[in-house]
Parts: sequence; C-alpha cells; structure tokens
Amino acid sequence: MSSAVLPRAMMAVVLGIVAGLTQAADPQQLLVRMQKAAGSLNYDGIFVYQHGDQLETLRIIHKMTDGVMRERLVSLNGAPREILRTGNEVRCYLPDENAVMIEHRRADSRNFPALLPDSLTVLKKNYHIQIAGSGRVAGRAALAAQIKPRDAYRYGYVLWADKSTGLLLKASLIDESGNVIEQYMFTQISIDRAIPDSDLAPQHPAKGIISHRADDQQPPASTRRWEALKLPPGYTLNAHMRRKLPARRQPVEHLVYSDGLAVVSVFVEPVDDATQGALSGLTHMGAVHAYGKVVDGHQITVLGETPAMTVDMIGASVASRP
Repeated sequence: MSSAVLPRAMMAVVLGIVAGLTQAADPQQLLVRMQKAAGSLNYDGIFVYQHGDQLETLRIIHKMTDGVMRERLVSLNGAPREILRTGNEVRCYLPDENAVMIEHRRADSRNFPALLPDSLTVLKKNYHIQIAGSGRVAGRAALAAQIKPRDAYRYGYVLWADKSTGLLLKASLIDESGNVIEQYMFTQISIDRAIPDSDLAPQHPAKGIISHRADDQQPPASTRRWEALKLPPGYTLNAHMRRKLPARRQPVEHLVYSDGLAVVSVFVEPVDDATQGALSGLTHMGAVHAYGKVVDGHQITVLGETPAMTVDMIGASVASRP
C-alpha cells in the first residue's frame, strides 16, 4: 500500500469513528432511529411488561409488507388472548370468551416498541433529552436516552435502543421520585429475519367466534359538546371521536389529549344502567391515574399514564360546551 493510500484509509476510519460517536452522542437522533426502526423493521421477540405488582409476558411479531404493517401480539401468561393488526384494523381474539373484537383505530394507540410519536420536535418543549449510558438488553448492545419532564405534569422515561438497528429494546416509566413504575423489556429478540405469513395468523380461528365491532367515528360538528376547559402546559387535543362499544347502548364520546408522549383519554357517556357504580373521584392503578364524575347526566371518565395532578386537572375541567 502506498504512503498516499494509507493516510486516506486511516482518515476514513477516523472519520467513521467520529461520525459514529457524534451520532451516538445526539439524543434527538437516537430517538429518531427508535421511531423509524419500530415501524420499518421486521422483528420477532418476547418481552415482559411490568406494571404495579403485575408481570406479563408477551410475544410480538412485526412485519412490513409493501408499506403495510402487520403485527401479532400474543399473551403468554394469564388469560389467553392475541391481538392482530393490519394497517389500522385491530382484531383482539379472546378465546376464553369465544369472542373477537374488531376495530379501526384513529386515536393515539402507540404500543411497545413503537412508543414514540411520529413527530419528535414537540418533545423538546416538554422534556429534556440526553444520552444516559450504554449497556446490554436481551443480549444486544444498547444505548439509553433519558427523557426528563420539564414540570410535574408528566412522567419521565428511560429508553434503551439497539445500537445496531435503533429498535427500542427496553422502556422504563419514571415517577417524580425517580422510581420505575412501569417497564417493558425484551428478553429475546430476532431482528430483520424473514417472517412467514403463518406466524401472523391467529392461533385461535375465528370460526364459531362471536364478532363485535368497536369502530371509531368522527362525530358531526353539532355533536362535539364536550371539552376539557383547563389543560396542563404542553397538552393539546389530538383526537375527538365517538366509539361504538359492545357493552354500551349508545356511542361513547372519546377525547384524546397529549403532550406528544404522555396521553390522557376522556370518555363521556350518558348515565344509564351500564354506568351504575362507575368511578367517582380520583384513583390509580400502577402508573395509570383515573378520575370520574357525573355532569349534566353524563358519566365522565378520565384515564392517563401521568401524575395524578394532570388527570385531576383535566377531569375536573371537563364540561359541555354552551
């Protein structure tokens, strides 16, 4: 090798190392990689979901075909169930109840490992984002991003991304005291392998199973009667729809408020036999806080993986429009 070629080769190596370090040190770029990887890659893995004193084990199989997402999520413990997604259609199979729920989702329905929103720019307004170190998850080298809230109206997160592909491997939800209150983590994962269509077929066939539809519908402007009159900083209305639920005689109005990462859902329905014994006041289960009240003959139920003060503020301010 000539003396002229050697410096160029060494320079290329140095530049590659520098570029890699720069990318690794850029927390925003790391989040972008996570967001893109969750939607574009094929993967098959088993992860655990810890919330409160509950621990669930699930298998997820995700495949992209001609730009259309197909996914199968299977519960490996507890009551048998599996969720199949094709584009916006979601089918939830409940074999022990001999039922399948079918819906087309328009609301925010992010799920692990696709936890990040499509647009990440809004996160900087509500969170500090920084690199938090490196380690290993599911036997793979990983890099962590820490997302710290700028105020007390949202939780923090620590997200671990696969260094090679950017796929989110572990996500921890952190409360105001620094405690982990919810966690997802892959225990084994195969990325970008060929996934046969048979792996995406339901284990329990639909034959003989009762189907229920729960589609989201955009309500006419004249029926948009409800809103939260007071919102915490950074939260905005992301979706407003009516949902037809099997257990309800009338459609339930559903409003979704978000800061880009945290999500709070408001459900409004007429008081009837189905709402007897419904929630009143503020309560919580693990990371989820809930608030309930009755206003003008309607049951208001608010749910969010947020601090209590966020759900309480939004819930207390929900009212019908003049």
